Amino acid sequence: MNDIKITVATLKSILRNPMENLQRVKHACERAKQDSARILFLPELMLTGHGGHPIMAENAEAVPDGPLSSEILKLSAAYELCICVGIAEREHNIAYNSQIVMDKGQYLGLQRKIHLSGDEYCHFGAGEKVAVFDIGDIRFGITICYDNHFPELALIHALNHVDLILAPHAARSGVWSAPITREFSMNLIKLQQENWEKVHRARAFDHNIFVLLNNVVGSATEGLENVVANHAGTVMGVDPNGDVFLRTTKSDFEEEIVTVELQGSRRKFNHNMTRNRKPHLFFKMLQETLYK
Repeated sequence: MNDIKITVATLKSILRNPMENLQRVKHACERAKQDSARILFLPELMLTGHGGHPIMAENAEAVPDGPLSSEILKLSAAYELCICVGIAEREHNIAYNSQIVMDKGQYLGLQRKIHLSGDEYCHFGAGEKVAVFDIGDIRFGITICYDNHFPELALIHALNHVDLILAPHAARSGVWSAPITREFSMNLIKLQQENWEKVHRARAFDHNIFVLLNNVVGSATEGLENVVANHAGTVMGVDPNGDVFLRTTKSDFEEEIVTVELQGSRRKFNHNMTRNRKPHLFFKMLQETLYK
């Protein structure tokens, strides 16, 4: 792993207007280019929107040939970026909650969400594979939102020898009563940051990897009736020592774009747990447990 700059963005994303979402992504590309970033990391379903409504899957398109995907491919070439962004993907008439990766005009692949949460089962099919993305400077994997609560996936990433896990979210946070007070927003943001910290300090420390997280922000269901999908936003970064090096600076529900530099030297050489791990023995024990 080489030292690398990554722009982490939490942006508003709405279900009714994917082209408006694309414009927000373009703005983030401009910021990433300005900051000399190599990767632009964007939230879950950023392009097509996230909320418990049929339009969530209706917005799905073929990847990489759909209109939104094609625009991301062009942006990655124009801004010389690796762009990791969420989209509702359609294949064989099944919609998937996916995160696509485009690097300098080349489509590298995608990660589908494996463990769907809540009403997502009504709209999406489930992924069954864990992808690896290698862009030379860094090797990374992607774990989408609820998938992060299953430590087996972090172990698979570690066995795939990744340097970094990108963890995009569109985590919903209930009904927001109007008017939204500063105390309410601060408490909700604090809760989200605390929940992420509980999970990801251990993931990073156990596997000697970096973890970066983001979440969409605001309501995704403006103009739609009988559905609520509010998101608290925020960003976070955890280093291989399990220390949080990036926290949100926001106390309100607003967009945030920040560029960080990951230093390859922060990954431990000859790391004890990864060096002494016995994956073949684990696999044998797991088989024995599953097929008793």
